[in-house]
Amino acid sequence: MIVEGEWWERLRDVSGIVPGMPAGTVRAWASSGRIRKVRVGRESWVCMTDVFDADAESNRRRRARSEESP
Repeated sequence: MIVEGEWWERLRDVSGIVPGMPAGTVRAWASSGRIRKVRVGRESWVCMTDVFDADAESNRRRRARSEESP
């Protein structure tokens, strides 16, 4: 969803958009204030620009899904 020129997605959907991104990492970033989060009803939404910026700044490296062991 685009709100005032910014891309927002449900917190639970971010892992499907950014390959290999653990949902727990996004939840931790949101709870610490590293990325913006808004609750609408029972859903939490995060700003994808913040997610991409936080991921780029992160020292943690992850394997692509195709490389992960089954």
